[in-house]
Amino acid sequence: MTSAAIGWSLAAISVAWGLGTFWVFRRFSDRAALRIVGKRIYAHLLAIRLFSEEPALVWRAQKALIADNLRFLKLMAVPVLILGIPFALCYEPFDTIYGVRPLQPGQGAIVILHNTDAPATLEVSHEIAIETPPIRNLEARQVSWRIRPLAPVRGNLRVELPGTIVTRSIAAGDPNLSPTYRRESPGSGPWLEVDYPRASVLFFGLSLPWLAWFLLISSASAIILTLWPRPHFPR
Repeated sequence: MTSAAIGWSLAAISVAWGLGTFWVFRRFSDRAALRIVGKRIYAHLLAIRLFSEEPALVWRAQKALIADNLRFLKLMAVPVLILGIPFALCYEPFDTIYGVRPLQPGQGAIVILHNTDAPATLEVSHEIAIETPPIRNLEARQVSWRIRPLAPVRGNLRVELPGTIVTRSIAAGDPNLSPTYRRESPGSGPWLEVDYPRASVLFFGLSLPWLAWFLLISSASAIILTLWPRPHFPR
């Protein structure tokens, strides 16, 4: 994807998430109770300021403020949990697409082979140089190499182990090539990880990490829906 397409696709996902957030909070939160608790919290803060020279009243207001904050968190728990579970599941795929970028020619990176104690041999295409011999971490059961792309390339890394072969895709040179699979899902067998550099998303001339754009756009979408005037029909 081009940088513009990446920005617009992230914006579309963020708006959809904002719409879902708006619906979840309307459906699964007690808005009347939230308004009451919010007003009580504001009243306690005013009391602390107004009666700052009365320690007993300030202490009472502080205890009430803590209690109402706990009530607020309790009222928010269900919608936050409903939204938190899918976000946790989507974070890794989103971070892989929007949060990392391909290597550039001449830019070094670390390749890590996990979950193995066996001797390992890394094989790469002629566009990639292997700069170090395999470095073993016996305690963590890892083998690492430092590589450096010499030219644009999109292919596979290949590691030979006794009785098995582990491969992993690699992208370098073209900023529009998203390294779709940064690593395999961790499991009991050997798997490879490429330490791609972090990326920012360019949108409206501003470059920010994808998570910052996601939070800004989704929050703005939910707030706009909350403030949007709704027609009132006579009964």
